[in-house]
Amino acid sequence: MADPIKLPSASQRQAPDLEAEIASRDEEILRLRDLLIARDAELGQARGQLKVIEDHSARMARLAAKIPLPGAAWIVDAVLKLLSAKRG
Repeated sequence: MADPIKLPSASQRQAPDLEAEIASRDEEILRLRDLLIARDAELGQARGQLKVIEDHSARMARLAAKIPLPGAAWIVDAVLKLLSAKRG
């Protein structure tokens, strides 16, 4: 007796489609991961710049407090507030 003819089942026909779909999703996951890593790097850089600005502002405020002219500290404080408002 001869072996029966084996027709490809539905799951065997869908296998290449599923593999292509999985490959496509893997590429999308890698793309999104790379975007997330880049965004985290940008955020870290922005936080570092903000810290530098805050340190400089605090240093300027301490120096302004030491100026013996009456009202000079208020003027420096107003200028610092104006500059920080322009950056924001």
